[in-house]
Amino acid sequence: MLALARFYDRVIAACGAVAAFCVVFVAIGISIDVAIRNTGFGVISWMLEGTEYALFVSTFLGAPWVLRLGAHVRVDVLVAGLAPRARLAMELFADAIGLAVSAVLFYYAVRVGATAYGDGARMIKELIFPEWYIFAVIAVAALLLCIEFVRRIAIVLRRPESAGAAAAKVGL
Repeated sequence: MLALARFYDRVIAACGAVAAFCVVFVAIGISIDVAIRNTGFGVISWMLEGTEYALFVSTFLGAPWVLRLGAHVRVDVLVAGLAPRARLAMELFADAIGLAVSAVLFYYAVRVGATAYGDGARMIKELIFPEWYIFAVIAVAALLLCIEFVRRIAIVLRRPESAGAAAAKVGL
């Protein structure tokens, strides 16, 4: 079980690294493209589309990493004024909603991705590649989000005192 947990930690860290790489690619790629364009050397024809896909990938693969770190946006104004049991209930409710949404996203990404794969559908713009690649990124991210939400729920149920802001501090 410990080996599986370590593997999962590495997968989540890899998602964060890929998301960071995509952000760096966007920053450098756009800068180079603008410099080339402004000096009259032309354009990098695929750069705009490449940055669109990089933003997409960084958003989806970055989400499980950010959730794992507890660095996602939290609005604690309402929750801070609640009693500990109500705070726990709100934490569990939010995680359950997140789990449900992630599960639905996973289901549809797999379903549509399998159809795209079966049909041989392709994304045809400047870059040409199988459409199911897009849905694979969504499915992987949604599955990791599901796992992370289940993990968060299990930790809160095991240690109710870790709910809320304290949970974010320990990386829940």
